[in-house]
Order: sequence, then C-alpha cells, then structure tokens
Amino acid sequence: MVQRTQMPPQTEIFTDYGWYDKGNLLNRLTADRCNYIESRIERVFGRSALAQQEILEVGCGGGLLCRELARRGALMTGLDPSASSLTGARRYVQQGHLGHNVAFDLGSAEALPYADGSFSAIVCLDVLEHVQNLPLTIHEIARVLAPGGIFIFDTINRTFLAQLVLIWIGERFFQKQGLVPGLHQYASFIKPGELRTLMTQDALQIQELTGFMPKLVEGRLTLAPGWFKGVSYIGYATKGRAEQRNS
Repeated sequence: MVQRTQMPPQTEIFTDYGWYDKGNLLNRLTADRCNYIESRIERVFGRSALAQQEILEVGCGGGLLCRELARRGALMTGLDPSASSLTGARRYVQQGHLGHNVAFDLGSAEALPYADGSFSAIVCLDVLEHVQNLPLTIHEIARVLAPGGIFIFDTINRTFLAQLVLIWIGERFFQKQGLVPGLHQYASFIKPGELRTLMTQDALQIQELTGFMPKLVEGRLTLAPGWFKGVSYIGYATKGRAEQRNS
C-alpha cells in the first residue's frame, strides 16, 4: 500500500506542476470540459449565454479553463492559493491575447475574497478533493454565487476503484500525464451523497450529477459525462431556483 506520508505536500506539487505539457491530462481535457461548462450555462440561462457571464474559477491553477472560457467570450476571474501557478496563468492568458477578459487573485477556496452574490457562475473542477475544508468551501461558493446562478463542479468518488486507478496505477505509471506522486489523497475523495448533503445545506440545488468517464469522441479518447460514477463525477447546481431548460 502506498505510504501517503512520504509524498511531497500538495503545495509543493502545484508550485512546479506541468500545466502546459502536451501530455498533461488536464491540458488535453480543457476543450471538452469547457464544452460541458458552456452547455450547462446555456441550459440554465439560454442559448449563447456564456459570453454574458462573469465567471469565477475556484482553484484555477495554470489558467487552462480561464483562457479557453475567455476565448469563448466569458469574463473570467481565477483564484488559486499558489502564487507560482498564478504567475504561469497570467503569462498563459497574455500569450492568448486575452488579458483584458481575465483577472487572477491569490486566495483560498475557504475564504473567497469577494462580496456576496458576486458571480453568476462558478466553476470548480478537479479542486474539491484538494481543499482543506470542504464544508467551508461549499459555503463560500454558495455565498459569492448570485441568486439564480450556476455552480459547475467535478470531483473524485471515494471508492476502491478510484484509489486503484488514480493513485496505485495512475501516480506510478502516468506521471507524464500529470498524475504525479502525492497529487491525490484517498481520504479527501468525496462520495456523491456527501457532496449533495453539503450543497443542500447551503441552498444549492443539484440539477445534474453524473459520471465522468472515458469515452471516444470524434475518434479520440477523452472524459465525458456518462453513467459510471465509480471513479469521478461531474455536475452542476443552481442557487435558489428551479432549473430552466432552454432549447
């Protein structure tokens, strides 16, 4: 069994993480994840609504999602506790000539430095399993989300299969894809029912919670919404409103 105490702290991992490596899984999934984000924002707010939104990404890392969503017209704010990641993110966004649409702030998910109801949409992908205090993180996200707003998330299920795939196998054999040793802590993985309970307590209504699983899309292997939640899952919630589906 892997001895987690011998792994480097996650602050050290993200200080020098290969966000922009071509083989990095998060880099390769950026467009597909943004497709999901855009489709769910349109489901709640209407067709072509992405360009009208002020979106906060909690745990923006190297700015992969911020840059792509800004390219699609969103006004982005990225927040991360790693100063070195934010330095890279600012450079990455400037290289895409999108600096006018993106701002970055240093801070933690447990103490978001924004007023109540500041954002119409909040994105938090591959982050909830890394925070220090999950209930406080969900509370803060609900606080800064505007009434009627949408919260889009994904995370990892606390199952034996997730531990096997992501830690025992992934962090041993797929380090070039970004699954570096110490990246994941099994105890921090989140059961879907646990996340649903926390969101309900803060008036966030989960509208979709589905598996995030390998699929072939246009001849290439990626991760996409699907039936199997045994490793990871994705979804969205709204604040204080019933879902309004738009065609």
